[in-house]
Amino acid sequence: MNPLSGALKFLSTTLFNSVLALVFFLVAGHFATPSFVGKVAIIQLMETITGAFFSILPYQLVTREVSHSYASSQGYDKLVYTSLSYSLLVSPLLLFLLFFPSYLWMSIPYFVIYLFTNYQGQLLTGLGKFTEVNVGNAVFTISRWGFSIIAIFYHSVELLILIWTLGAVMKAVYYQIHLPFKFSLDKTTFKEIAKVGFPIYLTGVVYFISGQGDRVVTAFLLGSYYLGIYQLVALAAIVPSTLISSFSSSLLPSSTYYYTKGKDMKEISSVSFRIVTLISLPLAILGYAISPLFISKFFPQYVLGIPSMQLLILSLTSTMPLQLLSTFMIAAKKDYRPFIIIGIISAAEVVGVSYYLIPRISIYGAAIAQAFNVIITSLLYLFFSYSQGVFKLERREIAGLALIGLSFLAFINWEVLLIVVLLGFKLLGTISNEEVKVIEGFTPYSLKRITKVLYLIAK
Repeated sequence: MNPLSGALKFLSTTLFNSVLALVFFLVAGHFATPSFVGKVAIIQLMETITGAFFSILPYQLVTREVSHSYASSQGYDKLVYTSLSYSLLVSPLLLFLLFFPSYLWMSIPYFVIYLFTNYQGQLLTGLGKFTEVNVGNAVFTISRWGFSIIAIFYHSVELLILIWTLGAVMKAVYYQIHLPFKFSLDKTTFKEIAKVGFPIYLTGVVYFISGQGDRVVTAFLLGSYYLGIYQLVALAAIVPSTLISSFSSSLLPSSTYYYTKGKDMKEISSVSFRIVTLISLPLAILGYAISPLFISKFFPQYVLGIPSMQLLILSLTSTMPLQLLSTFMIAAKKDYRPFIIIGIISAAEVVGVSYYLIPRISIYGAAIAQAFNVIITSLLYLFFSYSQGVFKLERREIAGLALIGLSFLAFINWEVLLIVVLLGFKLLGTISNEEVKVIEGFTPYSLKRITKVLYLIAK
């Protein structure tokens, strides 16, 4: 179970997905209206609703449990069969979409397969089959953002749905090869995971409101045109943070695996936090600086969203090290009730601030609501992970927190701040030579040269 090679695989497919999505929206920006982009956004919104409301067996806990069983050499067939069977049994609830516009009820088969493949992917990830998971992701990405470009030229959302559905079917079939499935629902396994994971499930539901609340309020108050603009800049803005969060895909099973083997979770979380800080802050600052040129050059119809995009890039990317602390709380299997508290606070803030600011300053109000959200939730994750003994706050961790706080000064002068942050990593001793040696042990031979950069920064 190699967390670094796994992270690199997830990073490569996330990058592949981002590049193809960029091409898709470049074409859509020139040959389709913001209203068309808004409909695509609504379908993606329904994906999130499906994943949040229908995952009574929480994805993270399924991954954690199968990884724990794998590490302790216990059988995991019941967990696999129960998770996948549940995803099919719950799918008839999606028939509520029959009361919505035709392009949404036509998407029902896609959402059923989407939920099924989500569980397949989480189970394979928990078993450390990172290559298989990412091959499936790549297959779906080609369909989702590659072939669906055809639908833009026909101005057909229905054709886009058909292409996405066929891509999801191919992904499910491929995963079936590596994760055999038979329909069998073990009631004991189901009840245990549903009971223990209820706080995580409820948090996922509430996080839908906080994560998508700004978009829902934008659609309700401003309509699909402004939703299309905000959705495009928001999707572009989350690319850096999505690339970083791809590390967590292997981080959860890997940290669970090594924690089960007796490793100290505080050390695992501390090293991960500082390494991610080293990556996220320069990326956040450079993203803030480059985003206006990116939108002006490729999406001139969407320049209205530039300030929103800058704020989202900086806030979402710089706080990723703190957001990932939730991974270690799940891996350590501590009290999950704090997730409910964080979720409720987060949802209330996003919806409340969005309703207040969007009528006054349009989509920039939605961006402010989301920026406040990630800052508040990041601080709460820090508090609860520390209080549960999952994370430590010593000199180097505090130095990392200070640099995260400094990153928001990019609004004043990003060039100077970038230099200060890079020097700060070295002078404050964010990582040590001993830790780089550990990282080097997990690094594939072809990428050993990357560790030389870490040695330059290490102290």
